[in-house]
Amino acid sequence: MSKRAQIINISGTTPVEDPAYRYKMPTVVGKIEGRGNGIKTVISNISDLGLSLHRSPPEVNKFFGCELGAQTSYSEETDRAVVNGAHTDTVLQSMIHRYIEYFVLCPQCGLPETEYKIKSDLIWHRCKACGAKEMVNMQHKLCTFILAQDKKAKAEKKKAEKNDKKNKKDKKDKKHGSDEEKKKDKKDKKDKDKKKDKKDKDKKKDKKDKKKEKHEDEKGDDYLKDAMFGKKENGLADDMDDLSIEETAGVDDAGALDLAVTATKNFLKSNPEASADEIAELVVNEQMASALKSYDKVHIFIRAAITTNFFKEKEIEKYAPVISIITNGNPIMERHLIAAIESICVEKPKTFPVMIKQLFDEDALEEEVILEWAGEGRSEYTLDLVDEETRAVLRGEAEPVVAWLQEEDSDDESDEE
Repeated sequence: MSKRAQIINISGTTPVEDPAYRYKMPTVVGKIEGRGNGIKTVISNISDLGLSLHRSPPEVNKFFGCELGAQTSYSEETDRAVVNGAHTDTVLQSMIHRYIEYFVLCPQCGLPETEYKIKSDLIWHRCKACGAKEMVNMQHKLCTFILAQDKKAKAEKKKAEKNDKKNKKDKKDKKHGSDEEKKKDKKDKKDKDKKKDKKDKDKKKDKKDKKKEKHEDEKGDDYLKDAMFGKKENGLADDMDDLSIEETAGVDDAGALDLAVTATKNFLKSNPEASADEIAELVVNEQMASALKSYDKVHIFIRAAITTNFFKEKEIEKYAPVISIITNGNPIMERHLIAAIESICVEKPKTFPVMIKQLFDEDALEEEVILEWAGEGRSEYTLDLVDEETRAVLRGEAEPVVAWLQEEDSDDESDEE
């Protein structure tokens, strides 16, 4: 008769005795097979273990090998995990608790709510419960396996994206037919874009008159790079104080949006200790109660939470967990996030790249989304407040950030090759 797993509390090297603890996992169930030099232990419930810990079965199995000094193998087709040698369930269970301590629990709050964030061959714990970001013990042998799996996953993702682009191009070529038809389509699209740009420029002519001197202070060019890469100058902090956020506008249903922004500001002021989940829930409720579009919750929160003192008060660092919950890793929502940042930087475009870089550093904005934004002009995400000329200025200010991301991306591709 095969052994059955018990359900226990997820815990590291220190047991959790609370019967009401909501994080549960099955105990390890192993089966010793073979004899002599061919003896091995098969982990029959490796997938259940990985699912309960939010980790991949191959990674959990590899940890056994690292700790026991044994070879391991895992077959995704048969879901069969093997550790060479004879190992009792008691020994394997103690290994699982060590694995949880090192690679699952948050170092700050101690809850199993972490996920990996890998940058520059460093593995970080990012806790969805408390928002902490802590590096794992990079000396452990398992880190080599995790990094290799991450590179493999990225390579497969890029290959899939490349194939997808190729398929789209093939379909487009097939749809348009001859070269003459392609040229005609391009010309029609270009004429349409010119008409749209002219209409936008006429509509925003009075606003451009107010902003035409916004870029005359060229001495600020140097402090942008300083702010992005660690140097702090008084000039930047002083410039941040002049940022005008209260005048932002340009999304649909402006009156309802303003009321939602005001309500959110009042909540943040009255509840300084509110958790990221509580704040995000409040913003969603305000968006729904005001009958606004789903993406408007991004604009509501940015206008309510990011003040003129965002740089001094470290507001982006403070509210990054809330922003991540609101956008939920959705590239479309992150494009609206960039649009919201654009709109509050109209009067002071030099602050725009600082905000973008801080959002990227806090994992609230993905590299691919920033590069996608940088590769196109004014788009459907851009608010009416930000005309083509203003958008071009913001793009120019963000060039150091974009170039840095492209360089880092090129380094990653070189490492993979």
